[in-house]
Parts: sequence; C-alpha cells; structure tokens
Amino acid sequence: MPLIPEHLIDEIQSRTDIAELIGRYVPLKLSGRHFKANCPFHREKTPSFMVNPAKQIFHCFGCGVGGNVFSFLMQHDRLSFPEAVRQLADHAGVSLPEPSEQGKSESTKPLAELLAQTCEYFERLLQHPQHGQTARAYLAKRGVTEPTQRAFRLGVAPSGWRGLLTAAEKRGVTQPLLEASGLIVKGPKGTYDRFRDRLIFPIMDVRGRIVGFGGRSLDAQEPKYLNSPETALYRKGQHLFGLAQAKEAILREQTAVLVEGYFDCVLLAQEGIAHVVSPLGTALTVEQAALLKRYAPRAILAFDPDAAGETATLRGIDVLVEQGLEVRIARLPAGVDPDECLRSMGRPAFEALLARSMSVFDMLIETAISRCDVDHIEGKVQAAQFVLPTIAKVPDAMLRSEYLRLLAERLALDESAVATELAKSGRRLAASLRMTEPERQPAASRRDRSMATGAEQLLTALIIEEPQRLSALQGRLSLEEIRDAALRRILIQVSDMMSASGQATAAQVMSRLTDAEEQSIVAMLVELAQTTASKEGALEECIRRIGAKTKQQRIERLQEQLRSAEASGRHETVQQLLSQVQELVHHEEER
Repeated sequence: MPLIPEHLIDEIQSRTDIAELIGRYVPLKLSGRHFKANCPFHREKTPSFMVNPAKQIFHCFGCGVGGNVFSFLMQHDRLSFPEAVRQLADHAGVSLPEPSEQGKSESTKPLAELLAQTCEYFERLLQHPQHGQTARAYLAKRGVTEPTQRAFRLGVAPSGWRGLLTAAEKRGVTQPLLEASGLIVKGPKGTYDRFRDRLIFPIMDVRGRIVGFGGRSLDAQEPKYLNSPETALYRKGQHLFGLAQAKEAILREQTAVLVEGYFDCVLLAQEGIAHVVSPLGTALTVEQAALLKRYAPRAILAFDPDAAGETATLRGIDVLVEQGLEVRIARLPAGVDPDECLRSMGRPAFEALLARSMSVFDMLIETAISRCDVDHIEGKVQAAQFVLPTIAKVPDAMLRSEYLRLLAERLALDESAVATELAKSGRRLAASLRMTEPERQPAASRRDRSMATGAEQLLTALIIEEPQRLSALQGRLSLEEIRDAALRRILIQVSDMMSASGQATAAQVMSRLTDAEEQSIVAMLVELAQTTASKEGALEECIRRIGAKTKQQRIERLQEQLRSAEASGRHETVQQLLSQVQELVHHEEER
C-alpha cells in the first residue's frame, strides 16, 4: 500500500466530525463545550470519557486512553492506521491513492462492486422458489434459521455451468473483471462458473465488505468445500470467517472461540455463542492470529475431536501462542463436532464446557504422554521435545519459566537439562529476551514514566495548545534538554510540523505519532493546558525550571569529573573543570 500523503490525512480529519463519529458507537451528552459518555474502552458507571469537538480529540480520565478520529476507530474497531484512514476517507468523500499489488495501480473498486453484486445475486437465488429449493431444504435440515441466513448473507449458486456468467454479462460486466474476481474459470472447453450448485458462504473483511466466497457442494461435487482463489481483494490466511458478525461479541467477552467449519461458526452464533470465528478451512496463519489479537487477548480452540482436528489444534496453538494470546483448548466428546455438541448438550452445558477448556500446557503434555512411552527415559525425552518448541514461543518469560518447571516435574526430568533444551528450541526467542528493560515494560508503565516531570509535562501541554509558543524556547532551551523521551518526541513532531507548514493542531500531531500511548498523552495534555491559568507566566516558569535542572545536572557531572581528576593528579584538567563549574554557578546566580 502506498504511503498516504499527510495533506490528505489532514483533509480527512478536517472533514470528519469527531463527535458525530464517536456518537455512532456510544451515546454522547453535551457537557459545556464538550461531550461526555461512558468510556467504550473500559467498564465504568460514571462517565469519564470526554470528546472535544473544537480540538477534534477524545480523552478518558478513567483509563487514560485518548486520541483523534483515526485512533478512536483503530482502537474501537481494531483497525490498522491505513485501514482507519481509508474508512474515514470513504465517509468524508476524500479520494486516496489506490493500494497497489506488485506495482499495479489499477483500482479495486470495480472488483469490490462486482463481489457485492454477486453476493446479492446468490442471496436472491436462495429465496427463489425453484433455484433455492434444494439449498433451503439443506439449511432447514442443518437447523439454520432465516434470520441467521440473513445475518451471514447465505446464498446459492445456480446448478448450470454459466448461470452467473450470463447474468453478469447482461449487466455489462467484462470477462477480464470476472476472471480477476475468481468467479469464473477458463478451461479447455471454454469459460464457466467456478461455483455451481453450491450453498454460498460470503467471506467478509472486518468491515463486512465481501472479499470472496466459500461454497458447500449440494450435489456430491468434489471438493465438498470450495473457496475463492486469491484475488486483489482476497488473500488466503488473512481473513476469519464470521469476524464481521462476531467482533463486538469478541470485544465484549475478551475471548474468541475458533471452530473449523462454516456451519460450526454459523450455528454456534445462532445459538448465542456469538464470539465465534473460523479460519476458512485452512491451517491457522500468523496473519489470522494477529488479526484475532486486535480484538481479544484469549482464544479457545474448539476444533473437531478427530485426527485432523488434533493436527489443526496443535498447529493453531503454536501460531496463537507466538502472537502472545492466551490459548485454551475445549475438550469436545469424541466423534462430535462443535455444532453437534451444542445441539446435544444445550447452550448452558456447552458454555460450561468452554469454561473448563484446558490450558496449552495440559493439552500438550497429555498429547505427548499419549504418544510417547514415558515409562522409559527415551520416551520422557521424546515427550519433552514434543512440548518444548511451543513453550519456546511463549512471549511471557514468567509463564515460560513456569511451564518449564512443570514439564520437568511431570516427566521427572532434570529442570536445568530441560532448560538447556528449551534454549536450543527457542534461539530466536532467546534473542528477544535480550531486549532492554524499557522496551519490555508494559504500556501503562511507559505512560507513567512519560508523565514523570511536571515542568516538562506542562511545557509540552502549553506548546501543543499554541505551537507558536515554541519561539519562546529559542536561545534558552533546546528540545534535547527534555529528558522524558515521549514528551521530547511529541515536541519534536510539533516543531517539524511548524517548520514544514506553520500548522500543528493536536489532532494532526496525533496522526503523525505511531505510539497509541503517546497519542493518549497528547489528549491528556490538551486537557491540562485548558485548566492552566496565567499560561504565558506558566510557560516562562517551565522554561526556567527545566533550564535550571539541566544546568544543575551539568554541574554535578563536572563535579564528578573534577573529583576523578583530583584523585588521579591531573592538575591541568582540574583547573579546566573548576573553571567550567564556576562559570555555570556564576551564571545561575546572575539569573
């Protein structure tokens, strides 16, 4: 995807009313010049979430989250920055450079429109008295109700070889576009529909836009399930079936239930297990795990309890664990898939089964013991080697250490020897363990550290409110003297924007910050500036205090060097350092 020019980002922002945007998600009440609401990012009884229309920002005094129109959409809908920009651009009527694929710059809009029209075509056919009869009977047999059919936009592909092709050509759709969509196939005997006599499951992105289709055979065709090929809009392994319908429930439950099949997903959702998705019939991918993590920290794998399901579970565990998700495994009765299990047990019992799901460690050690002869030392070693690669992927060092201890204990092996094998299994992870402590600190700790210096905090707040105040620093205070790294980055961003365009609103500054915590800091500082009296005097006092602290630190460093020089008998160096100390002290006394 090409970089989106900053002037277009600013234009989108200026055309978007932040109160109108956030009001689509939470009810806002006018409170003075601001709007107030219960925070959508944490549970609270008393509203502490404020929307500032004048500044085009939001800030929650309860959980500290804050930002602009883009960061709200990113955090609420778990979108990337480019995705949020493009969604708001569509709403604001701003044209953006089209995403390119391997240098191609042609628009995907006609393809998206064709897929949307095709979905409607399949839906209409499902309701057709003749063409949809077999599919409706099959859905009734599986227990899929009409409201569920509409929620997932189920449809049917006609039984002929050219039904869709003919209908599309009548609408003026070109054959090259049909080929690009994956809806037709060019064979030795001509061109024909890819999906024929199949129940259709539309594949959607997180925004509910159609990107492809899955088809279940209704006439014993092979394969039983057929998905769209990769296109400019559909990339295998980058989408999750049902996520568009499930994302709100996943956010609410902070858990996603993963099942293998389309019907498992549809029928569990129908029965009230709404936080359920499917990896579209493929092995779970890193991209799918990363997408899932946007919405929840926890995943329960409820794959079919057969050999294929066990293999899918083991693969899925590694991918999810490596992304930092907490993974649990639901123990379904043998020979029963999730849909059948739910129908036979009822929802309360099924939910209890999910609540009793196994930890990753317990599942792995149980599988290893069943596969290896742990009555002999060789079998114990094999069992440990089966489990260790997954443990090596666990990002949390304390949890990884506890798993290691439990593994050694369960298999009666020497813990230090198991630790040695773990290091071999996780060389890549071992490298990440050498990260510096600040890099590994949680976000909340970084935020607390960023707010440590009162004078620096107020100085930054006053400059964000009125960027022209930067001129007061000239010749008196360098931005490099701001010790807090986050505040320094924010001020440098403001300075760069003022140099480039003479403009730097708080909302624009946030758009150029990649760290969500730093965006929240900006939102908090805007509120701080608005509650500060005698602002110009406060600015002068901040400059004086930060400058004085910088000089004091310089004096202390020189005094330390002076003591070292005296101890080593470097008399010339002593005189030079003493002169520098006296000059700084004298200058401070004059001030």
